[in-house]
Amino acid sequence: MNLKQLHQFIVLSETLSFTTAAARLSMSQPPLSVSIRLLEDEIGERLFERSTGGVQLTAVGQGLIEHARRTLFHAEQFRQTARMVAGGQVGTLRISFVASSTISLLPKAIAHFRADHPKVDLRLSEAGTNAIMGGLLDGLIDIGLVRSPTPNYPSVATVIVCSGAVWLVRTPPPATEASLPRATSTTLGAGAPPATALLPSTQAVVLVHVAGAVVEPGVYELSGDARVRDAIVAAGGPTETADWNALNLAAVVGDGVKVYVPSVGEVVPPSLIAPASPVSGQPSAPIDVNVATAAELEALPGVGPATAAAIVTERERNGPFVGVDDLDRVSGIGPAKLDALRGLVTT
Repeated sequence: MNLKQLHQFIVLSETLSFTTAAARLSMSQPPLSVSIRLLEDEIGERLFERSTGGVQLTAVGQGLIEHARRTLFHAEQFRQTARMVAGGQVGTLRISFVASSTISLLPKAIAHFRADHPKVDLRLSEAGTNAIMGGLLDGLIDIGLVRSPTPNYPSVATVIVCSGAVWLVRTPPPATEASLPRATSTTLGAGAPPATALLPSTQAVVLVHVAGAVVEPGVYELSGDARVRDAIVAAGGPTETADWNALNLAAVVGDGVKVYVPSVGEVVPPSLIAPASPVSGQPSAPIDVNVATAAELEALPGVGPATAAAIVTERERNGPFVGVDDLDRVSGIGPAKLDALRGLVTT
């Protein structure tokens, strides 16, 4: 039994004529009759009742025809999947990279690759050059991004994908007044260490919310010493519209922070990494006034409980706001307050 015989069985069941079926299959009638007879002998049951007026499906033939169609369908799916795998359209691609590649090269490459190969599962890992070369030799990864010079292994193909220069700049010494002690209103207990905002977290893992101009916004679990660039890479890298100059890629991220990647030309608050609960009195990223709660709206400058409630009531009664300027529908929001909210809200 083969797929060709099943195809002939299906065509004959549709035409109920050996002559017509043979013509559709571009073959003569005798070979078709022999092929159907061999199929019946292999199954051990008759599929057609033959008469001078034509042929009819037997009960066995009627019971098998849909199975035959499904078998041919899955066979075609099997062939298509094989072609897609051979063409690199599906499957898994394991990439290991050095840290410096995350600044520009890797995020752009990931964005382009995912646009052209959406069904390929990317597995990303950061490692040193020697570990990456070892992973290639052992078959643990498929592609490695390293900086030259690299060890020469005959079994590893090397392609230069990016070149550039590194500028070494000496950091200017801090001003004298920066080292002087300053008064503070916070009283520390005896032996308590000074507060430090940018030290890596002592936690083994941290949860970070990545939003804005990234490929896959969401909440990600990172190592306790993760930096902003690590959070962006975890979210699939930046989109082509991302504004890199607005971010400090080397900044440490802690548990519960939000990393917001703005688009070029987008006006956002100066603090792009802030705790999930704002501590500065205003949000770390534009608030969507069509979904924000009254409590979240109260974090905006000049928006108290009454105005926040009025915003929620207006959108529930008259539909969502179509733009920031549409907030003038709300009682209590005039031109001055609307200007103050620009860049802090979105729709």
